[in-house]
Amino acid sequence: MGAGPWPARGPVLRCPAVRSGLALWLVCALACAGGESEPAPPEPVAAPEPEPEPDPFVEHTLQAGQTLWDVARSYGVTVRQVLEANELREADVRRLSVGQVLKIPGVSEAVEVREVGAPVDVSTLPPLEDAAYHVLAQGETLWDLAHTYDRSVGEIMERNEWHDDDARGLRPGTAVIVPGIAQADVRAADPDNGSRGFRHTVQRGETIWDLARSFRVSVSALMAANSLTPERAAGVREGDRLWVPSGARRSQLETRELSPRQRRAAARARRLGLGTVEIARELLRGRVPRRWKVAAGNADRLPGTLRWPVRRGRFVRGYGSGEGGYHLAMDIAGDMGWNVRAAAPGIVAYSGDGVRGYGNMVLVIHPGGWVPMYAHNSFNFVVAGEEVPRGGILAELGSSGISRGPHVHFELMHDGKNCDPAPLFRPGVRHESRLARIEPATWRRPDQRPASVACAPRRRHPRSRWVIHE
Repeated sequence: MGAGPWPARGPVLRCPAVRSGLALWLVCALACAGGESEPAPPEPVAAPEPEPEPDPFVEHTLQAGQTLWDVARSYGVTVRQVLEANELREADVRRLSVGQVLKIPGVSEAVEVREVGAPVDVSTLPPLEDAAYHVLAQGETLWDLAHTYDRSVGEIMERNEWHDDDARGLRPGTAVIVPGIAQADVRAADPDNGSRGFRHTVQRGETIWDLARSFRVSVSALMAANSLTPERAAGVREGDRLWVPSGARRSQLETRELSPRQRRAAARARRLGLGTVEIARELLRGRVPRRWKVAAGNADRLPGTLRWPVRRGRFVRGYGSGEGGYHLAMDIAGDMGWNVRAAAPGIVAYSGDGVRGYGNMVLVIHPGGWVPMYAHNSFNFVVAGEEVPRGGILAELGSSGISRGPHVHFELMHDGKNCDPAPLFRPGVRHESRLARIEPATWRRPDQRPASVACAPRRRHPRSRWVIHE
């Protein structure tokens, strides 16, 4: 189409040649005819959404002696909130340094974080609905609080969001959150019940492990009471004067008084026939009556997997190692004061040091009949008959018995044999800085053992009358 008889009004719009039919020609004609029209008004533009107000926060510079828990508590936030605001992992908590700047979310004003060891006024702390603050007195330990308020050590540590390292850093004046009580229920330390402890002069050849065993206190309690680093605790020398908190003098070594919950557990153990050295030896032979499996939770179904028993513990040696492959267990090393935790839920069958060679040992019966051993502990926190959850604190890692350093000797017994726990651990077998490449397995039916889980009868050391000679 060339120059056609189009009206002369307005700008002249030319349509391109149309070669694709009448419909396209009409579209073009209509478009050209509309050339005289006023342009359509622009669509109204919506006003931009106002920028949201940023969440309030302050920056806090860590001072000497301040912990993340102290900072979080002083600002009325949780440790988890501080970690998330600063994109930190739990492992980073142990790498915080003096002068590091932390973002504290949800607050608008800086506050003063009290100095470590300074008295604290609980009225200045954030109010609690499900717990209360107990301010530690000189010589009081985490074990004392658990006993006084009929709570487990694990419950108190979890409520305070503590890592194992935190327990050995407790000082007089620290405000500890005790779950399940009101502030009116908080009790002052009784100076007549031995909770304030006494001074001890280290004798020739005594180690921190010897003191813990002799005075029936945990290594972490000794470290906290004397502000000892792991290196200093490992190197105590003759003539050192150490404060022994909450312990009994050598001439007064008797069974520690049980808390109400532990008395109930001991009564349960007596009804079931658990708790004696004879029973421990029977369990080591793999004899687990059905009533004990039922008491553990289920007689016919296993937990399936195991939890790594020391959170940051390191693999030392495994199943089938040692001369002649006698070592049908796994050794997991760790630092002084770290805790040993239940690999699965169950009931404590034995807690004591009556089986020679193993030192302080805990045996737990799990549903379906698994019986793991946790040996060489410096201190056992549980008694026979206690029900423990997966991850519940059983003991403090140590070097009692025939041992060459702080570690837990972990055996998994089932149906009269020792089994390799490696494929069952979750998240896996932990080495110094990585997880071992082991194909994971799950074992739920007692009679359907995975092929990757090897089992064999217990073996003696080739040159020792004892099963374990480390």
